[in-house]
Amino acid sequence: MIPYTAATLSLRWGVSQTTVRNMCDDGRLPHFRIGKLYRIPAAAVEEYEECQASLSGDSAADTASHGMKAGSEDVISLRHAPERKPSQKR
Repeated sequence: MIPYTAATLSLRWGVSQTTVRNMCDDGRLPHFRIGKLYRIPAAAVEEYEECQASLSGDSAADTASHGMKAGSEDVISLRHAPERKPSQKR
């Protein structure tokens, strides 16, 4: 099978190419490189998708509106940063 590029895999998963490359760089997605180009074997994509499907399973009732499982420790808290005022040039 032909390996996926970051572009084709990003379209398949509905994420950015940067997300795909970050997944490769941090070891979540096996890959190889040809120069600067990322190539992800089709078998690695299928394995990753199967793993994600088994994690989601029938837990729709346990899933919060933002996609995290209830009681998960991997919650990201966002806060609004105050608006910065431009500095005055002297």
